[in-house]
Amino acid sequence: MTTSYIDIESLFESRKNNPLFNTSYPISPKDWVEYSVSGELPFEAIKPMAFYVHIPFCEQICSFCEYTRICVPSKEMQFRYIKALISDIEIFIRQYPEIKLYGFDIGGGTPTSLCDKAFSMLLDEYQNLISRVLLTADYEPSNEATFQTLTDEKISVIGKAGISRISLGIQSVVESVVNPLHRQNVDATAMKETIDKIHATKIKKVNLDLMYGLPGQTADTIRNDLETISFLNPEQVTVYEFRTNQVGSAFSVNSETSYEQYCLLYDGLIRLGYKSDFGQNTFSKDTGDYGVSSYLRHRMLDRWQYKGFGISAQSMSMNGLSYNIGKNDGSILTQIGFNDSYEPNIYYSLPKQELLAKFIAISGYSGGFSLPTANQIMDGQFVSIYTDVLKFLYDKNLITCSGDRIQISKEGFRYYGAILSMFYPINNIEAYANNQNPSYLHK
Repeated sequence: MTTSYIDIESLFESRKNNPLFNTSYPISPKDWVEYSVSGELPFEAIKPMAFYVHIPFCEQICSFCEYTRICVPSKEMQFRYIKALISDIEIFIRQYPEIKLYGFDIGGGTPTSLCDKAFSMLLDEYQNLISRVLLTADYEPSNEATFQTLTDEKISVIGKAGISRISLGIQSVVESVVNPLHRQNVDATAMKETIDKIHATKIKKVNLDLMYGLPGQTADTIRNDLETISFLNPEQVTVYEFRTNQVGSAFSVNSETSYEQYCLLYDGLIRLGYKSDFGQNTFSKDTGDYGVSSYLRHRMLDRWQYKGFGISAQSMSMNGLSYNIGKNDGSILTQIGFNDSYEPNIYYSLPKQELLAKFIAISGYSGGFSLPTANQIMDGQFVSIYTDVLKFLYDKNLITCSGDRIQISKEGFRYYGAILSMFYPINNIEAYANNQNPSYLHK
């Protein structure tokens, strides 16, 4: 017995305006309770791997941020935290001495909020690490920062370490938008001076982050942000949607307003010479560049394995995920600086449909997902299992199917979260395999 077309349509209608369905998966930690296991998450040493290092410190706590972070602690606490990270990295390398890295991202929080000495200690470890391991041909490390914390000394340290990309958060340059959210920016002239200093080193790419759907944003403020992007002319721009379900119910977002603001940003960035597919959140001046670091690119497009270091960091192997201590833990303040290790304490061994759901959720940032990767996860059965779902979405002009990509259409992007959720196991849609590939997938 198969699920009817009408059932799929009803499910979609019930979800299309629900903000819980976005690129977050699982929606609740309890959804994976049955898959929790003890022991370590095994990685495949013969396959490329990326490292992500989480620095959870910020000079100020923005109220729109959904990530684990605290105000910058004392220098002593910073050193303790970095030493614990270095110890965790060294232990992992001893366990997997033959790994080949495809990426290395330092994120947060704000990594450059570390004091100069602690930041240099971290970058010294990075240089030590990459001198001992193999790197893929497209390896492209990245470091997150803010203009306020990116000093001349730190720019020099990043450049000398060989990190080729810096990602800087702006969100919006309009004070009336960001200031009520506990965010402040330097003026555009100061931003330009910093970017010029970055380009004067070996750092090849600057990415600037913008947000849409923020309280107080209007078409005029979006146009102001685009004018600033035109003036600063970074190599890459990333746009993020403000998601209220991650930060509490104090804010409200109109989904239609968010859609219109994304359209303004997309059209404006395309006019400025950036390349991107509609629905994608990354933009690049280089047509051969996806607009992200190699860690994010392969994670988003190919589901390659990665290892996270630091409090609340996430790791993913070919068979499951793990979360480091601090994830979903309200006692983070008592753990920072007092641990000798921040290795995982939550492990999940996941069935194929859960692995597929996680991949599709992450790939949602690209406005779609790779059909071959989805098929690989499902042992070649993805199309046959999700035939009715694919047919419904295609018939309603919510997705396009071209080559190796399932892409959310311009109309479908209004409901991208609901579209992604149609491939989640929690759909209660009966999966079946009829060994027939629908003709529309070949168009």
